[in-house]
Amino acid sequence: MGFWGKAFGIGFGFMLGGPLGAVLGGFLGHMYDEEMGGKGTGLGLHCPYCGNHVKPLSDGHCPVCGSDLLKTTSSHPQSEQDRQFLFYVTLTSLAAKMAKADGVVSEQEIRVFDQFLRDELKLSAEERKIVAQIFNEAKKSPEDPMSFARQFRQMIGYQPEVLQTMVHLLFRIAMADGQYHPAEEKFIRQVAQIFGLSDGEFEQIRALFVKVNYKAYRVLGLTPEASVEEIKTAYKKLVNQYHPDRLMAKGIPEDFIQLANEKMIEINNAYEQIRKERSF
Repeated sequence: MGFWGKAFGIGFGFMLGGPLGAVLGGFLGHMYDEEMGGKGTGLGLHCPYCGNHVKPLSDGHCPVCGSDLLKTTSSHPQSEQDRQFLFYVTLTSLAAKMAKADGVVSEQEIRVFDQFLRDELKLSAEERKIVAQIFNEAKKSPEDPMSFARQFRQMIGYQPEVLQTMVHLLFRIAMADGQYHPAEEKFIRQVAQIFGLSDGEFEQIRALFVKVNYKAYRVLGLTPEASVEEIKTAYKKLVNQYHPDRLMAKGIPEDFIQLANEKMIEINNAYEQIRKERSF
């Protein structure tokens, strides 16, 4: 069962403020009203003060006890569920802003994102409807797109695997239509800078999607001048970083793990190519 299936049974108790909180509040209010077309999923926000599942008021307060549900009580999400929810909301919000980077979100860009959810994440129509609503809330948000990236970086802390995976997925979404536009390049590079990724780390991820010289080396974050020992060390580090269990524990939702596995295939292929070329 993927993230949203589990979330329906657990409910959301994570209180989130700031620009992402505004997206979250709009999403939860809409989903509570719509009840997934009358199917009764019961998605609402769990109030940690009175224990009820409720639709937040327009100001973010609980209609039962009056508590502020969108107020952040901690600078970091506390549970794996919280981290995964933060990751999903942030990725979808950034994807919406990236689609709008050229000034307008076209119907084709919306279809491409839905195609990514269907074909890459294998989400059901019901799950895609949920993510689409988060996308729409972020799309119409007046917030600076980079405010989403800054808030995520602040809340998740410096976790290279998580931050690099977010950038990797933005590339994956940008390339879903088979094209890579200059506005998307600029957008993703800005996000990577806010996340604190080095130019080398950015180029390493970029090499998985964009044609570059010495691609196998770039995928490992190296140059052709690297020694055999440096190649082995870089490879082992990447294998450790992108192990599925490690990513799940860091807050990457299960829905994205298959994509991380595909990244590992690329890393393995790059290593094997270099190993054969260098005969070690």
